Amino acid sequence: ETTVRVAAYVLGEFGFLIAERAGMSGEEQFHVLHQHWFNVDTKTRAILISTYAKLANLYEECRPLVAPIFARSKNSSDVEVQQRCAEYAAMREAFSPEAVEDLLREMPPFEDKRRSALELRLLETEGEDSAAVTKASMPSEVEQQRALQSAQMLSNPPIEEEMAPIDEQEDDAEDEADGAVEEE
Repeated sequence: ETTVRVAAYVLGEFGFLIAERAGMSGEEQFHVLHQHWFNVDTKTRAILISTYAKLANLYEECRPLVAPIFARSKNSSDVEVQQRCAEYAAMREAFSPEAVEDLLREMPPFEDKRRSALELRLLETEGEDSAAVTKASMPSEVEQQRALQSAQMLSNPPIEEEMAPIDEQEDDAEDEADGAVEEE
């Protein structure tokens, strides 16, 4: 159940990054997700519906696959599923294509503006201008590197040549390791 939810979210948000690869088109992404439709609960179906709307927005070939699901689910006994289907189905008629695209765009990165318990405690004891408070409130070097890598990945998706299948990468690593052993 959890795997289907995560897969639906990830493909809905970032599936376009792999859609050009063989076997990973929008239609194929839809089929991979939809095979679980009858085996999941209504909370997962609600997530799937949002993903289907995003797929239909991005890929013309998904629209005829998604439309009957929305039509059938408008009468669902679950209110959340029913409302999402009705809203997504009506969205195309009510808004311009540009507005629909903006509404279904991937989620922006989450920025947590809350202070940790450590920061709050330091503020109480050290005051706002304390070096300890400043250091505790700054992201670590690792967090900064992750944020930079995420931003680079989104702005420059890897070229297919850089994305060799995992098996090939493992084989290359084994070949390099074997070569190093033979040289000794």
